[in-house]
Amino acid sequence: MLYDKLKKNKRIPFHMPGHKRNTNLLGNDFPYDIDITEINGFDNLHCPEGIIKEIENKAKEDYECDNSFVLVNGSTVGILAGILATVKRGDTVLIARNCHKSVYNGIELAGAKAEYILPEVDEYGIFRAIEPDILDEKIRLYNPKLVVITSPTYEGVNSDVEKLSETAHKYNIPIMLDAAHGAHYVGYAKYADITVMSLHKTMPALTQCALAHVNGDIVNPEDYRIKLSMLETSSPSYILMCSVEGCLDMKLDYWTFHIEQDKLVKKCKELRHLKLIDYDITKLVIFCGYCNINGIKLAEKLRNEYNIEVEMAAKNYVVLVLTACDDFKNYKLLRKALFQIDGNLKSEEFIPVDLPALPEKSSESVINKELSDFDLSAGKVSAEYVWAYPPGIPLIVPGEIISEEIIDYINDNIKLGVNIQSTYSKLPQKIHCQL
Repeated sequence: MLYDKLKKNKRIPFHMPGHKRNTNLLGNDFPYDIDITEINGFDNLHCPEGIIKEIENKAKEDYECDNSFVLVNGSTVGILAGILATVKRGDTVLIARNCHKSVYNGIELAGAKAEYILPEVDEYGIFRAIEPDILDEKIRLYNPKLVVITSPTYEGVNSDVEKLSETAHKYNIPIMLDAAHGAHYVGYAKYADITVMSLHKTMPALTQCALAHVNGDIVNPEDYRIKLSMLETSSPSYILMCSVEGCLDMKLDYWTFHIEQDKLVKKCKELRHLKLIDYDITKLVIFCGYCNINGIKLAEKLRNEYNIEVEMAAKNYVVLVLTACDDFKNYKLLRKALFQIDGNLKSEEFIPVDLPALPEKSSESVINKELSDFDLSAGKVSAEYVWAYPPGIPLIVPGEIISEEIIDYINDNIKLGVNIQSTYSKLPQKIHCQL
């Protein structure tokens, strides 16, 4: 039984959701007694006029926005609605290549086409911020109807969203910010036309709880609400909406969180072989490219020997999520684990990760498809998505020509134990290609 398995899970959570199952802080009553539907006096998420509207008003005040919308289908539904509210069939959407797969799905639903900004990578193989001058150049090249940027990224890298928004607005183009990992930033959402934030990632809300914010006069907030109503469940959970309200009302001790997080970061900087990458206060990225362990093995060791579950493991690093709901005693356990592991490692020369080049697009639409051997698919046009999950960023998109480089990159990650998924779940043996 799922419920029984969930109750038995005692792993120390350095992963989402942000409430960290902290029942001492949040309470532990399973809320069957408040699970209702849209009965009289309880408002309606799809046309809020009462108590749900009050929650949305609270959100727009807290995040300094013109309009805010409660989401109970996660950030994904907010992103889909943002695309459908701003583009039509045949339009171009300019997106960062490291956008979540929901952005790609939204473009597909709209019948639009994507053009890309491929961010540079840092010395650790992590995507850097998007620069405003690059965005300006790509806007003039592609003349998009919408720009979509991810900030902060899964690893916590932030772009200058104020300057990026100013750049897009020079051309009267709306910009949508996928800030699923940025709900802890107050005032962050006021710059973009649409900002989508997951309250459950770095804040203490239940999984699927999110907010969308719409600003300015380029995007009509009613158009956004209409598209949102088309996509979001017609039976929204009042428990989830209650969690959104509770998250907004909760006065957490962020001062103590900052102090404890700073202590952990300062100590982790003393690691000899492992290296701390500190892009965001809620993300602890431990890089292992300089020693004789990879990120997958590091995550397994933390899980199997120390009962610590990380958020994500990549080839050369792991990501751990820190929030104000952490039991700070667990920081000491994590620190102990990292230093014990670090003490048994040996230094190795770091071989920088060469990420595959941006794939070439086919000039033909994918209509008919066939199953092909993945290892022999170079030169063929993909008819499906391939992505690493988490974080859910596509490596191959339908309509792109598969290269030897991307085949080798995906196979290397599969051998390491990275969770590679595809639309039809046939990898690594097979992939659907254009006939």
